[in-house]
Amino acid sequence: MAALTDDTYESIGLVKPEVYVYVIPPRQSTTRKHRAADWKLDSPNFICRLKVITKGEKCLIRLEDRNTGAHFATCPVESYPSIAVENVEDSTRYFVIRVQNDNGQQAFLGIGFNDRSDSFDFNVALQDHFKYLKQAKQIEQEAQQTASNPSQAQQPKLDLSFKEGQTIKINLKSSLPGDEHAKKPSKNTNDSFVPGILPPPPGSSIPKLTPPPGSTIPKFAPPPSSVNASVTPSTATPTSTTTNTTNTNVHSDLSWMQF
Repeated sequence: MAALTDDTYESIGLVKPEVYVYVIPPRQSTTRKHRAADWKLDSPNFICRLKVITKGEKCLIRLEDRNTGAHFATCPVESYPSIAVENVEDSTRYFVIRVQNDNGQQAFLGIGFNDRSDSFDFNVALQDHFKYLKQAKQIEQEAQQTASNPSQAQQPKLDLSFKEGQTIKINLKSSLPGDEHAKKPSKNTNDSFVPGILPPPPGSSIPKLTPPPGSTIPKFAPPPSSVNASVTPSTATPTSTTTNTTNTNVHSDLSWMQF
């Protein structure tokens, strides 16, 4: 990658003007992470300015004097997460970085941020750099595969453009004066029910009302059939003297109606 050589410019991915630096005790076990509670958090050894600087594939965490900008320590980061930058076990605002001088001597320092948002920005700055490197390598590998296999590069691409003379039809709903009647929604059959009362389930029938105690359902005489057409009116017409005295009016008893 020609764009990622040592001749490229430096890029500052993050600047935090105030970071607490601690001289931490050695790790008690290789399987256990550092704990910020073991440090003297109330009395940091230094207060520095932190910068995340990228140059090509290199990524550096530089600590400087917050007033003069003089160089204090540098932490080269080859990958993240790694031993170069570790999270502590009991907090998200503190980290352990491995600083290194020009002679190759290494030391571990603890750093802490005032706010969780600062530590979040620190994480994102490191992750973005290595994510960019990963994507750049994938693009380079695809370009090399295409160069080694020209037939793959000559494959036709999917053409989704319109052909000559090809048209499409789009129906747009318009609100013309004559469309009110067509757009009027049909009345729902369930609208006749009183609000708060559920309609009966499909296929069910409304039960018939039982008459009140002591009432009788009036019986109506069937109409005369064609066979009894020759019967004299005197025998076919029921007498009015046989009416029930308890129900003088048919409409006074509504129990015969089916609701």
